[in-house]
Amino acid sequence: MAQVLSRIPVQNIQRGERLVYDAMAKLPENWVVFHSCKEDYREDNRYVHYEADFVVLIPERGIVVIEVKDWPQIRIQNGRWQSRRNSGDTWQSHAHAPLEQANIALQKLMRSLAHCACLPQAPSRWPEHRHLAILTQGEPDAENAHNLPFGSLYLCGANTLQQLQQSIENLFILNQPERMSAHRVGKIKEALAPSVLFHMSLQNYLQEMDATTAPILNLLPALYESTGGIRVEGCAGTGKTVMACAEAARQAAELPRDGKHRILMLCFNHAMAHELRQHPLLAEQADILLVSTFHDFCIEHILLPQQLGHLVNYDAQGDRLPEATLQHLLTLPGLPQFDSIFVDEAQDFRDIWWQIIRALLRPDGKLYAFADKHQDLYARYHQMPELPTRVRLNANLRNARQIAGYSRAMLPETEQDMTILPMTGAGIHLSAPADSPQERATEVQRIIHQLMNEKNGAVTSDIVVLSPWRSTHPRCSLSLVPELAVAPADESPAEAAERRAACRHPKSTQIFSSTIKSFKGQEAAYIILTDIIGLGESRGFDLKELYTACTRARYGLYIIPTSSGKPLVDSFFSVS
Repeated sequence: MAQVLSRIPVQNIQRGERLVYDAMAKLPENWVVFHSCKEDYREDNRYVHYEADFVVLIPERGIVVIEVKDWPQIRIQNGRWQSRRNSGDTWQSHAHAPLEQANIALQKLMRSLAHCACLPQAPSRWPEHRHLAILTQGEPDAENAHNLPFGSLYLCGANTLQQLQQSIENLFILNQPERMSAHRVGKIKEALAPSVLFHMSLQNYLQEMDATTAPILNLLPALYESTGGIRVEGCAGTGKTVMACAEAARQAAELPRDGKHRILMLCFNHAMAHELRQHPLLAEQADILLVSTFHDFCIEHILLPQQLGHLVNYDAQGDRLPEATLQHLLTLPGLPQFDSIFVDEAQDFRDIWWQIIRALLRPDGKLYAFADKHQDLYARYHQMPELPTRVRLNANLRNARQIAGYSRAMLPETEQDMTILPMTGAGIHLSAPADSPQERATEVQRIIHQLMNEKNGAVTSDIVVLSPWRSTHPRCSLSLVPELAVAPADESPAEAAERRAACRHPKSTQIFSSTIKSFKGQEAAYIILTDIIGLGESRGFDLKELYTACTRARYGLYIIPTSSGKPLVDSFFSVS
């Protein structure tokens, strides 16, 4: 039997890949197979990500990357691959053909192996490498078969898996045993092994944040071993969300897929929920791990299924679920039950929300709350529940050294014991005071052009512009900057998340802008913070809001104050 290494428990592997997985086990014993192989690596000062359903190392022959599709019905329409579950469903288009996906992953894999010295730098000296697509559900309907490019690189139907070894061997033309010797297979196996270990995805994620030691890994056992629940606290950028994602995904990966077990992750705003759903640790567990805002969850998974949509209505504070509706939720029978519930930005959750969350937890379930009292913008920190175990994080993993030191100076002296990692960046830049929105808008434009025109300059998706005020406020400068994608007055939370996603597209020509409160929990490489006033000048702005805004910046922070705001932002330079 071949040695098959997987990052997913066998019982949780999806049907199509499970068929191939079982067939892989019958390959020769000196073949090495990696299932669900994923990795991030640096190339030309950027991170490259690849994932392959299967990577096969074959002594004396070469390397094969295999893409598996379990599509029930397939066709090609206008040059695009399409699939659907049955004849009553809509055809779904796919950006890449299965064979193209396999080839993309293969090329990235080979460059990664050359980067870590498992292969020569010269591609001409690489062993033979091939790609294969397996479509596990048999031949397509006869009417669609004529335009599907089935050839030697496609296997179609589960029966062909019986000849999998012969099909793979037929891919190779040359015989270069010295290029794929047993020694080289061993080196590549050693290099790829971490990519199929679950916790390494977290480590790669932390390394992308320039945290080379991944200290959070040492704290994860505390979450797993706690009974009843755990409260994790730490300042901005200390890795609370990373920790939540890692533990939620680990627990989800170990749960049986029997329809009885689920995990819930709640966050405060739509944009953050959208980002978490895209997180590589969470996306692969989406069948059992639900990510949502509190309001969306209550509406979509409690009220609407029970035909209570008429109870959804905005109250005076702008919440979509009035107090009476929330109280009624607690009286409803048959609430969904979860094995574990993870709450990010827990300091923003209200007492009645916590009562409902408790009601959603199984009697033996665990509750995890991740909070920062210094970002308690809604004065709800005191409403958080006490939990049996507490963990405190005190190493900043997000911000460049100068930004982390500047933000730390805003904390009470007793809270300034945070460790700052030696990460470099563009630092902090303080503009001259600008007292009119027009002046501040002009300065925002100048900074944007400077960032994008520098050598190795930023792109639009790297930059976010924040203000304490909504764009309709007379003191806000956001609507005066043409380069910004500004929120309309009636923008819904879901539309805000879509706007953020659009601004992150590589071809976007607009830069995302937001209020500070709406950008909680998120980050950007460069933050431009405008319209900053002095404390006490308005009840809509305080030190916690300034702290939250500054800690959103990973590499560069640009602050545009008013005359009254300049002494405030100046004061923390002397402390830091």
